[in-house]
Amino acid sequence: MSRRWHLELHPKVEKLSAHNGLGTSFFHPTHAVLQLHDDAQNKMEPRKPSFHWKSRDHRKNRHRIMAPNDKYDRRGDGFIEKVGHMRRLEYWNVSWWVAMAYTYGSIVWVINGFLVFLPFCNSSVSANMTATGWTAWLGATIFEFGLESRDVANFGFVIEQKLGHAKEEEALVEKGIPKKKWVWFSLDPRYFRELGFLAAFVQFWGATIFWISGYTAIPQIFNAIENDTPLFNGVFWSPQVVGGSCFIASSAILMLETQKKWYKPNVTTLGWHVGCAVVWNFIGGIGFTLCGALGYAASASSGAAYQSALATFWGGWAFLIGSVIQWYESVNSV
Repeated sequence: MSRRWHLELHPKVEKLSAHNGLGTSFFHPTHAVLQLHDDAQNKMEPRKPSFHWKSRDHRKNRHRIMAPNDKYDRRGDGFIEKVGHMRRLEYWNVSWWVAMAYTYGSIVWVINGFLVFLPFCNSSVSANMTATGWTAWLGATIFEFGLESRDVANFGFVIEQKLGHAKEEEALVEKGIPKKKWVWFSLDPRYFRELGFLAAFVQFWGATIFWISGYTAIPQIFNAIENDTPLFNGVFWSPQVVGGSCFIASSAILMLETQKKWYKPNVTTLGWHVGCAVVWNFIGGIGFTLCGALGYAASASSGAAYQSALATFWGGWAFLIGSVIQWYESVNSV
């Protein structure tokens, strides 16, 4: 059981229990049971409804029932209706922007992997260094701008809205409580005790380092350094290995965030599949890491060159699957 609690609760909401999957008090809770309370409530009345709060759902805006200004209800009755929500342009929802960036970035990487791998499958097709170079730069750049920011605003008040069926704006102004401001980035030490923040922090540096390989893939730069093996390995292959390894670590942390126990996979939760250490983003990270690791020997071994190109292709597809699920997740309330 984690005794830490870092988010402000609405006056009508009480925390019954809170814990994280690692079973340590060092990290903030990733799961909690919350309940409405009323000091004047008759003890003979039925208990108020409780709610299972999850840090990932909170971070992804999934506790929010209504869109701003009550434009529409974000809940859905079935899978088909929820898929239909993906047509919405939730410009106000940063998680939607993150999902869009990674989806389009993954599409670019799938195209890049196809262009790189195709010459190995069809000898009549020659490598197009211009197309592969610029798609690598574009994919890496989109990934860099797709990083997620921290949302510490309005936590308990959205929960009160969900449990009490009140409008969020009414909950916010109740008892003179001001609406909080969005926090884009922070190095406040308390955030480093949050698994979600740690995952984003690791991914930030991973994407930044990975971008170096995208920049050096630009044809003019690539042609200038490819014959200098030490330099080429250092600024083209190595950033892929380091960046891909950070993607793996970030995905592992996200998996731990969604699990109630660190050793027990939570396969029924969407968030687990998005950040799962066995599937999707983890596989994508392995693919991009292997691309760089095998690339060191690509000039001397045709087998290594083949597998390096193939790893980019299936790694991009893994990221694309995870990104589409994240898109679905971002536009649907729990």
